[in-house]
Amino acid sequence: TIGHRGIVNTLKEVKKRFVNITEKQVTLFISGCEECKRKRSMPKSATKLVIKPVISNDFNARGQVDLVDKQLCPDGPYKFIVTYQDHLTKFCILRPLKTKTAVG
Repeated sequence: TIGHRGIVNTLKEVKKRFVNITEKQVTLFISGCEECKRKRSMPKSATKLVIKPVISNDFNARGQVDLVDKQLCPDGPYKFIVTYQDHLTKFCILRPLKTKTAVG
């Protein structure tokens, strides 16, 4: 089965199986397909998940932490960089680390 893959893909499959079928005929056939009409009329963003943004009301209430590995080109004893970005202000703090283990 070909499915609902658009004019170009349908035309390729039809040419593999049949002779003397034109692009105009395939276009006419697809224009009558109800499922293809629904797909074309549906906006692309409606098919994606709706993601709720993370809302912060205070500085340092929420943030994002990332660890950058610099072992291939260390800066002296520092082999890692920890980054912290505040969600409210987007302020970014960088700190060099010698190891990635927590010292307590």
